[in-house]
Amino acid sequence: MNHIELLQALMFLRGPDGISLSDIYNITGKKDMEYALFLLSTLEESFKNTPIRLKFIPTSKKYQLIIPPELITILEERQVLTPILSKAARATLACIIMNLMNEEPVTISLLKKIRGSNVTKHLKELEEHGYISRENNHITITNKLISEIDISSVVKELSSESISEL
Repeated sequence: MNHIELLQALMFLRGPDGISLSDIYNITGKKDMEYALFLLSTLEESFKNTPIRLKFIPTSKKYQLIIPPELITILEERQVLTPILSKAARATLACIIMNLMNEEPVTISLLKKIRGSNVTKHLKELEEHGYISRENNHITITNKLISEIDISSVVKELSSESISEL
């Protein structure tokens, strides 16, 4: 997975909580503001000609995806935005992504330190839905994550059908 895909996935998982520059630094593995801004502008460009916008929230100093309510209704009807995972499992998945991008081995013990003892329940949920796999006590994410939450491609597909009416 490339940085843009991971950035988009993390933004989608975090929803209204958004992501900060330090989150982007964790994804890329380097504290490079110019590269972080390049990633954000590239992501923003991928939403050009769609109703989705990337917005900076000054009070929280975070970036988030803004999806118009009309589009949310359409995406929910198509079960694109229907949350399959609990909020806790999504937070654990975001944590896994961040640690994998730092090229740190992700283990249950690491996640318990970060997310608490209920993490085993979250991991079970993530594994049942096919978002992670576990081998030799190491956790990796599957390609299902990116294929399911590539919002920009879904929006582009919808825009050819009905978004123009919005």
